[in-house]
Amino acid sequence: MIGEWKSFLLDRAEDWQLPTTGKWSAFVHNNYHPHCSNVNLMWFHMSDEFPRIVTKLYREPDILKREFENLSEIHARAPRWVPRPLHFGFQGGFWAMWMSGVPGYRFRGGGKYSPETLRSMAEAVAGIHAATRKTEVPDPDRYRRIVSEPLQSLGRFGASVAVRAGCAELEARVSADSVNAFPVVPQHGDLFSGNLLSHAGKWYVVDWESFGKIDLPFYDLLTLLVSLLLEEGRRPEQWNVTLVKQIPALISAYARGLGVAVANVHLMLPLTLANWFHMQWSDGRKEFAEMMYKAIEHYFERPAVWENVFSGELKP
Repeated sequence: MIGEWKSFLLDRAEDWQLPTTGKWSAFVHNNYHPHCSNVNLMWFHMSDEFPRIVTKLYREPDILKREFENLSEIHARAPRWVPRPLHFGFQGGFWAMWMSGVPGYRFRGGGKYSPETLRSMAEAVAGIHAATRKTEVPDPDRYRRIVSEPLQSLGRFGASVAVRAGCAELEARVSADSVNAFPVVPQHGDLFSGNLLSHAGKWYVVDWESFGKIDLPFYDLLTLLVSLLLEEGRRPEQWNVTLVKQIPALISAYARGLGVAVANVHLMLPLTLANWFHMQWSDGRKEFAEMMYKAIEHYFERPAVWENVFSGELKP
């Protein structure tokens, strides 16, 4: 089957502005998830450091077709930060999505978070959101999608009294009108450090199958920052101090770039935690959901501590 896919690549090489001569090789990567395991083929030409082409292979078409459509929309608006979609179709017994490779390694801070690195990272997220921001009125189902349903799902999940009470209080406090007052900014949906590639000061975002499921500003930036913090520990007292000190400025810069009030982060933080949990749990990622629940439990027990990290305005 590799030969069939390689022949397809060579047939399209000129159209895709790829080398038509020289040796091509494929690296096979199995990407396991409980709900959508797939195979990735990464195509290297000669002595390339990074793949020129990536082929995602699934048995079922729905997830891959959705990602191809999402990527097509995003690349048209924000090509600076995303791979270029090339082809979607059925080949070799699999549904295949072909896209350009992008240079970069999975971002891992490793405890070292320079202001320049974090600032450029936040600017990339804000740039994508500014480019993909919608002008239409929010859909009438928005409140259910991103407030009531995720909060109720989170409240039912575990035994924490603080989580159940916090979810109920938040749902009662937040109205549909207040949610719909926020601009429609389609989010990546699962932007953690593993979906961010960096190289030579440039950033690229991959894995867009969840794009648009959540459309509240701040969400992607918050999930990304939380993912970096949770690499150090589940509680704020365990988090990297260098990173923590820089977060309020990153939040403020993002707010300026999108033209939204930074004070909104007080509402967006718990909604982000609930939506991220709900998305992972709904997708069958039990281990991640259980880890997130423990972090969320700490948030609802001591919300001022968390909010101080993300805004710098409140004190523990």
